[in-house]
Amino acid sequence: MSFTEVLKETVDRVDGAVSSMIIASDGIPVQEYISEQLIDLTGLGAEASAMIRDISNAAENLGLGNAREFSIISERCGIIMRKINDEYYLALVIKPDGNYGKGRFILKTAVPKIEGEF
Repeated sequence: MSFTEVLKETVDRVDGAVSSMIIASDGIPVQEYISEQLIDLTGLGAEASAMIRDISNAAENLGLGNAREFSIISERCGIIMRKINDEYYLALVIKPDGNYGKGRFILKTAVPKIEGEF
């Protein structure tokens, strides 16, 4: 299954999901799928590297081990990011009234479909 197919399927299977992307830990977008533009995905990629670094450091400082997933829920949307491996993340953007629980589940099941490509 191609990256684009996995990203589209991820959005299509979650109520309220509007876009998804694969982001390198340095913030460089690898691939994206957009059904509705809620936020600038290039901007998300740029901010992702700082978020990934800060969350990884916090998890390490708290003795939690590697952070596998994190989310930001705001007035405009929610962003859930799931670790593919040490260098790449899968992100899902969801409308405020979307199904965040299903979004987390779908990301968890999507990662094995693409992790072998990295």
